[in-house]
Amino acid sequence: MAFHPRSRIVNPRLGIYFGIFAASLVGVVMVLLILEQLGATDRGMRMALLVAALALFLGIGAASFATSPSDFLVSGRRVPASYGGPATALAAFGATGIGFDALVLPLGILAGFVVMAVAVAPFYRKFGAPSLPCFLGERFSSNMVRLAAAAVAATSLILLLVAEIKIAALAVSWLTRGSETTAAMMVTIVLVGMLAPGGVRSLSWSSAAQVITALLAILVPVAIVSVMETNLPLGQMSHGPVLRVVGRIETVQGIAAPIASPLLFDLPGPELQSVIGRFSTPFTSVGGLAFVLALIAIMAGTAVSPSLLPRSATAPTVYEARKAFGWTVLIAGVLITTMSTIAVLLRSQLLTDLVSQPVDRLSDMMKPLIDLGLAGIDGQARAGSINVVLFRRDGVVLALPVLKELPAVLVHAVAIGLLSAALAAAGSALTQLGLIVGDDVISAPRSELIPPVVRLNTMRVALFICAGVAGLLAGLAPGDPLDLLLWSLVVSGSSLFPVVLLAIWWKRMNAWGALAGLATGLGVSFMGLLATSTEDPILLPVIAAPLAFVAIVVVSRVTPAPGRHVLEMVRDLRVPSGETVHDREVRLSIQRDRQQRHV
Repeated sequence: MAFHPRSRIVNPRLGIYFGIFAASLVGVVMVLLILEQLGATDRGMRMALLVAALALFLGIGAASFATSPSDFLVSGRRVPASYGGPATALAAFGATGIGFDALVLPLGILAGFVVMAVAVAPFYRKFGAPSLPCFLGERFSSNMVRLAAAAVAATSLILLLVAEIKIAALAVSWLTRGSETTAAMMVTIVLVGMLAPGGVRSLSWSSAAQVITALLAILVPVAIVSVMETNLPLGQMSHGPVLRVVGRIETVQGIAAPIASPLLFDLPGPELQSVIGRFSTPFTSVGGLAFVLALIAIMAGTAVSPSLLPRSATAPTVYEARKAFGWTVLIAGVLITTMSTIAVLLRSQLLTDLVSQPVDRLSDMMKPLIDLGLAGIDGQARAGSINVVLFRRDGVVLALPVLKELPAVLVHAVAIGLLSAALAAAGSALTQLGLIVGDDVISAPRSELIPPVVRLNTMRVALFICAGVAGLLAGLAPGDPLDLLLWSLVVSGSSLFPVVLLAIWWKRMNAWGALAGLATGLGVSFMGLLATSTEDPILLPVIAAPLAFVAIVVVSRVTPAPGRHVLEMVRDLRVPSGETVHDREVRLSIQRDRQQRHV
């Protein structure tokens, strides 16, 4: 096998480019900090920071213009592990709550990364398909499977995309003080402008910039608050004493520690809610059995997420795809521990400095958050009780720097960090949705034979239409982003997880088995939702996925075995070196088409 130097695959100047980006971002924040001390208006600083961040993202997306289908679909397979891995981690995380029970979300996502890295992603990278429907369609040599998988994957992606646009719109509305509907339209326009020029190529490099922005915007204020509370900058490793103090205060105040029923799953909603229950007591809003089952369901949905798994196809080699998940787990661990630190420090601030204040003094301290709709005061609660303060779940990260009276620019930077994370997740979902509609539905089954310019324009138009529909749904349709995120995981975990896993690990599986698995997983999950009328359907994949596995095995056994060509593809995807299966099939298809034309 010929050896290709790394410099021929990966741009050696990437570090310089993103170093300039990080320096530019830090420079903007430093200038605004100086202007704040000189008396600049708060509105001016908010708008300047928002415009600067979005302009940088849009500039990177436009500079990544794709002129070939390979660049638009898989970023030319030139995204190194140290860039693709962190972007995957940031794109996977959504809204989370406070306390032990909410750990089921990040822990489930982290477990999903492990399953993806070990059992799915390396083989998917060797296959090299730009989307999950393309992978399944070629794996079973069936356009019917490709279209069915496209319908299922598109359902999961549209739910995720609407959820992330809603979260991004919330951050924009905090900064602009405008309506969330207008903010949703603005976010949609930014996504189209950022992703349409280069597709996955624009997504890869804009996501790398968003990772830098989100980490700096969240970690720096947390480090400052940690120094104020513990005299150490690494609050993720030093908030233990603060947590012990919080526990003692909660005991003295007699805060209840109710134990939920085993199957209860009741995470906080989007509205203002009182802070009840002890912080570190497990299973107060999520039962013990529900915690385990939900973790398994989230793991399954994340492992084959149609917005995350195809990113492994952008790695230069299978080895780089494996290594990328080391970075993914590292960044995921940083995010999980940082969110825990924010929760501990906020609870400490709440118990030691807020609830003991008179109501009028408390109202003055909480006014910035109350004006943003992120907090409130319950006048009916007993004075001095923890229940007197109401918080909005999605504003917890922003609440800590506001209550610690950090400079306004740093508070606005935290909102920019949340916006960056939401844009990374929404961009990943929108790009894959555009590829599925444009390439797997409109241009299939032989999209590789379409002229490159027509193929690129078809995917760009599809991306634009998908963004418009999602923006309208996010701006006009009601719905909690967290519920939509859970729904997305339900769809992928119930139907795609069994099909993708067995497509890789069981040669005997055929197209009829794949169709049966998709239909069973999706059908059982929807029937379960209608039967239970639950708003939190995350436990449904625990029932739907095993039934889908059974349907795949039974139907595959009673129908004809796959042909020799399919068996050779399954064998080849288990060999890490060599040409990707998808690229080989495209090359052979083009050669056959040329031969037929000459004949």
